[in-house]
Amino acid sequence: MANLHITGDRALNIKTFADSFTTPVLSTRESKKTKAVPEEARSELRRVLERAADDPGFIAQLTEQGSKALAGYNLTFEEKAALLCGDIRWIEARLGKLNKRLSTWLWCRLQQEIW
Repeated sequence: MANLHITGDRALNIKTFADSFTTPVLSTRESKKTKAVPEEARSELRRVLERAADDPGFIAQLTEQGSKALAGYNLTFEEKAALLCGDIRWIEARLGKLNKRLSTWLWCRLQQEIW
């Protein structure tokens, strides 16, 4: 690939044009990474994962009933969606890296291939 050398006003316009696209994307990514999650939300997500790790019947409820199985928990729509579809990345972004025990339900969900 040949090197492209642009000087003067064209170089400034290209940089301004490129910055107008990359700055908002980078800002959005950074804000998502650093978004603080209240302890209450983290503990509620963790409660669900701990119950699923210890109670195979709860895993069956989650599979069969979906969000109805989560009715007793104070979860947002996004939290319920992440739990029910097995979105490990979303959950780990809020709780930190999950150990094998806490990720039991999420891996079960992904292996079910029920979409």
